[in-house]
Amino acid sequence: MSTFYCEQCHKKFEAEGTKTEWMDRTYGPCSRWTAPCPLCGTESGMARMTHTHSDDHGHGSCGCGGGCSCGGGGCSSCGGC
Repeated sequence: MSTFYCEQCHKKFEAEGTKTEWMDRTYGPCSRWTAPCPLCGTESGMARMTHTHSDDHGHGSCGCGGGCSCGGGGCSSCGGC
């Protein structure tokens, strides 16, 4: 079971989900997991987990080996921010 988040209800829920795969011209093979919200039935994506990086002193590293390249807006190694 995976954790999903409904944008309409603003609720997290657990479900099996369905994997959708497609071939993107720019990025190549892509996939995403979705599940219907048990409250409203809206197709919902997987919940995003909190992702932090180390500060200038090396504290709180996420272990991905990368750093936020734009002030915390995106991780250059794992895309988790």
